[in-house]
Amino acid sequence: MSKKSDEIHENVAPDHYDRAISGNLWQRFWHNTRFRALSNVLEPVDGRILDIGCHSGLCTEKIIAKTNPLEVYGIDLSVKAIERAGRRIKDGKFLVGDAENLPYQQNFFDGVFCIEMLEHVDHPDQVLSQMQRVLKKGKHAIVMVPTDNLLFKTVWFFWNLRHPVWKHVHVQSFKGKALEKMSEKVGFKVLKVKKFNFGMLKIVKLIKP
Repeated sequence: MSKKSDEIHENVAPDHYDRAISGNLWQRFWHNTRFRALSNVLEPVDGRILDIGCHSGLCTEKIIAKTNPLEVYGIDLSVKAIERAGRRIKDGKFLVGDAENLPYQQNFFDGVFCIEMLEHVDHPDQVLSQMQRVLKKGKHAIVMVPTDNLLFKTVWFFWNLRHPVWKHVHVQSFKGKALEKMSEKVGFKVLKVKKFNFGMLKIVKLIKP
């Protein structure tokens, strides 16, 4: 991960999402819809889970509520966000690290989650490859990305005029079936694809054969 990525994401306040949901109706709609869509594809996990790009642990909490795992791990670039995640989920194992080089053993996790994060990294194929490596055979990974359809691009443009904190951080585009093809190339099998929020977001459920 580049130094520029570190600096950009460290500029995002660790309570960014908490404040956004509590103080902005559009953000509340956007994130709560994300949480509902994610919940619909989750299932109990009897073992360890990893949330890649977990930030302050807000979405991690939603994942835990539905999966009820034995152990929770999270990784993110932001030092401040990881500190907040540790305070939020006290028995979780959170660390600052690079998703393109995950510091975990092969076949270590029973569930891996990557929620609206792949569009921010230089090499999303490497992140997916790492996810496949650390996930146990027969277990699931969940990935969520923007679809970059016309409506999303329009909303994103006007949103960043007023709230430029995320400006220039979308460095990847997952139009069409780009994510599915990339996932299959690193060894995953695609189980389910679901678009929501007027087609602006997509969840892909994967399995490691």
